[in-house]
Amino acid sequence: MSDKFVPYHLRDIHNPPAHLDATQKSNWIRTAQKAKKNYQHQQQYPAFNLPTSSYEVVYVNKFSTSEALQKLIDHVRHCHEFSFDTEGDRSSKQLALIQIQTIPRQLPCFVILFELLHLPLRDTLIFVKIRQLFHLIFQSNNKLYSWGPLRVELSPAVNYELFEWPIKSQIFDIQRDFSKWYTWALSHCEVCSPSLIQHNVIHEVRLNTNINSCSKCTCHEASPYGPGEKWGLQDALIYTCQLFIDKSMTVSSWAKSLDPLHSTLSTTVRAKMLHYAIYDCFTTTYLARPVLAFWTFQQVKNTHILDLFQASTSPSSTSSLSSSHHDNNDIINTNINPQFFKNVIDNDLEFISEDSDDDIAINQCRTMPVNNALYEQISDDEIDFNHLVKPNEFGCAPVNNDALNNNEFVVNNHYMVDDVNEKEEKTTTKTKTPRKHQHRSLQARHRRNHQRNPILKKYRYHYSIKRKWYPRFTMFMVRQILRLYRVNYKHVRNDGDELLIGLKDRLSRDRAHHQLPWSIFNRHSYFYYRDVFRR
Repeated sequence: MSDKFVPYHLRDIHNPPAHLDATQKSNWIRTAQKAKKNYQHQQQYPAFNLPTSSYEVVYVNKFSTSEALQKLIDHVRHCHEFSFDTEGDRSSKQLALIQIQTIPRQLPCFVILFELLHLPLRDTLIFVKIRQLFHLIFQSNNKLYSWGPLRVELSPAVNYELFEWPIKSQIFDIQRDFSKWYTWALSHCEVCSPSLIQHNVIHEVRLNTNINSCSKCTCHEASPYGPGEKWGLQDALIYTCQLFIDKSMTVSSWAKSLDPLHSTLSTTVRAKMLHYAIYDCFTTTYLARPVLAFWTFQQVKNTHILDLFQASTSPSSTSSLSSSHHDNNDIINTNINPQFFKNVIDNDLEFISEDSDDDIAINQCRTMPVNNALYEQISDDEIDFNHLVKPNEFGCAPVNNDALNNNEFVVNNHYMVDDVNEKEEKTTTKTKTPRKHQHRSLQARHRRNHQRNPILKKYRYHYSIKRKWYPRFTMFMVRQILRLYRVNYKHVRNDGDELLIGLKDRLSRDRAHHQLPWSIFNRHSYFYYRDVFRR
């Protein structure tokens, strides 16, 4: 049988296929080794499972209903702890899924799966409710748990405009603190060294960064990792409580929807991917409180598993930790420049009700995302909500010019007010002397335009951005999408396998660069927008 059809855990890691190059062989061997390790753990340890009655899975995508999202919003309002995980697609290496598990005071909890490549249009009520959901989750008094640096994992999602950046919530990287806790727990095992477990000793060691690495525990294995080396999530669960989570679906087609009503995946594959996505969050939740509150192994063993999935009301829980345990002040260097969003929906406004058409219209008319390094933020009182009307079919709100005062004018759908006094108003009503060029004949104007056009064409793309595009996109569709994303382009043309979009100036170019997703003109988007514009 060809190696192509042999399960990874059965392949001979010493005999990779001959046709592979050095890099491919290295990847092939590493994948086979991980699969063998995963299979051995699966045979050796019982699976980590929660009763299905203790949680509910919710898929958030363009097919989500307003009622389902409102149910989530109502639930999240009363939660202040959440566990996060993310998944990237195997082919495109693009962030495709964000998993958020709520930790309520009373079960059931919710596992929310945000399918980033299947989101609704930005000017829809569903998208507004998704933003409301993230606004509630990322409140400053909330605690977010993750296995790894959460800001780095979420940074590619900034372009989707789902939340404000940077995140203001308290973020706890359980992976970073696990090694220190495991070493401490080994040296303070209640079974092997009961005399060491005194509250004052625990408190002293908790605050001491130089924890004694000498392990006196015989009922738990010593750490397989070196000093400062980060633990894998599967190993952390096995070494803590001898339970297994399957990691065989880590590299998968996460760009495909997991929603059973709209997924193109086979039932078996979808079930495995769903289980993996859910239990990565569950494992982080299970380990968070023991690691952050410095529990002993005996405390973990004596605590019912479901108790760890409910918010603790005890003052000795994670709320008593010092601020050094979370990374709110960490400086993260990523390939994506962080954006700061200014949106009228999120600035301490009350969330919209479903039965108010005016409120829906207000929230659908969103302001541009603004880069703080380049633009001054627009204050809420500079936007006159009373004159906004419902968006048209392209997502842009027409302006009611009749409702404007004499000293108001509109720039890019923002209402601006001139500081003019009565004296200046009177002077503007006087007849102005016509300028010299206004006396030119029609033929002279045509000649002048003919001379200037080559110069203007030369600088059409002086400020421009490029996006990969699917050749079946028509220029009509491209222009409609640019208007939908409020990109004030000058010209657009086909530049081979890329689309060249000309902007007016540097500020417009920088704004469009952050505003227009990289994958907006891919094959998937073509079929989606083709159907949208046919309606």
